[in-house]
Amino acid sequence: NGHTVTNGGRVLCAVALGNTVTEAQHLAYQLVHKLSWKNIYYRTDIGHRAIAREIK
Repeated sequence: NGHTVTNGGRVLCAVALGNTVTEAQHLAYQLVHKLSWKNIYYRTDIGHRAIAREIK
């Protein structure tokens, strides 16, 4: 019927490749921002430790 139905939990995984972790994170979040549904929730801390190491 063209509708996505879930019963909670993790239902999607946004994955991206980049030349750096920072670039890959940015591209993955671009994918996430294309999603739209009621009560959407996604983590915003993925990759932060790797990015901190990358910046050093």
